[in-house]
Amino acid sequence: MAIGNIKEKTTLRLELDGGIVEGKQKIVPKSFSQIKTSASDEELYNTATAIASLQKRDLILVKKVEVSALLEE
Repeated sequence: MAIGNIKEKTTLRLELDGGIVEGKQKIVPKSFSQIKTSASDEELYNTATAIASLQKRDLILVKKVEVSALLEE
């Protein structure tokens, strides 16, 4: 039995530096939905760094969050 994978949704998540609070790194998340599921990792990263350059906080991490449907073929 083969299983197919259909990408349904992609979200770009930026994790920004919120400083140190009570000795722990605070993360300030910014998420962008309605991203083309066909966008490459390099395109997403370049977009994230461009957006981060407009922010007051430093970029810590870029995440790509995908939702996929698994179907029996």
